[in-house]
Amino acid sequence: MDEVIDRWVRQADRDLENAKKNLDIEAYDVSLILCEQAAEKILKALYIKERHEEPPRTHSLRKLIELTDMPDDALKLVAELDSYYLVLRYPDVSDIVPYENVDKEDAEDGIDTAEQIIELARDRLYKEE
Repeated sequence: MDEVIDRWVRQADRDLENAKKNLDIEAYDVSLILCEQAAEKILKALYIKERHEEPPRTHSLRKLIELTDMPDDALKLVAELDSYYLVLRYPDVSDIVPYENVDKEDAEDGIDTAEQIIELARDRLYKEE
């Protein structure tokens, strides 16, 4: 089980690293999608550790937080990140082309949020039992 959890954590870290690289090349939409993915993967790692089963097939960060031992204030953190999953991936979700709907500040905020979620989840993943 530890090996499976480690793969999820490593991929979350890689997604966050790539989110930062996309910020640097002004691909803010891609950066935010990767921030959401990083948060999702670390939460799924935590789910696996706590429940000893495969995580649910969901992209809802809210749902994953509710299913894990994350603090309630984590729900506030993910509210905006959660919305990016659909809005930035599909041009028929809103009246604007997805990449035109976000800017550098949004991406920086997304990276900060993903880092906070990863830190909170990592604390729970590796706490002494």
